[in-house]
Amino acid sequence: MNKLLSHSFLLRLGLACVFLAQSLTAFLAPDEFRELVSNSFVAKFLPVSVAAFVLFIGINDFVVATLLMIGWKVSKVAIWATIWIIGVMFVCGIFSLDALEHVAFLSLAVAIALYEKNR
Repeated sequence: MNKLLSHSFLLRLGLACVFLAQSLTAFLAPDEFRELVSNSFVAKFLPVSVAAFVLFIGINDFVVATLLMIGWKVSKVAIWATIWIIGVMFVCGIFSLDALEHVAFLSLAVAIALYEKNR
């Protein structure tokens, strides 16, 4: 029971829920992501269609959520989550309210990566 209430588990669970929610959005309401990606600078650099990239987003976010929940290589997964969230912040616009919201998720990812690395 103590493992389920540890701060490490609770932080991982919180960040996993964020990634799971985004994954479900990419699969169930892909238009939201298509519009965001199409209207960003990223669309010019994609080697695949925007629709295929949105599918990749859904898969990536689902894998990150799953790995965080099961606790597999948490430090490495959290580092990847940190890089991914920074990328999302650039796509959303670094000086936007969306980016400000993502600072909370970025903080979670960095905290998890640092804690797990020093374990």
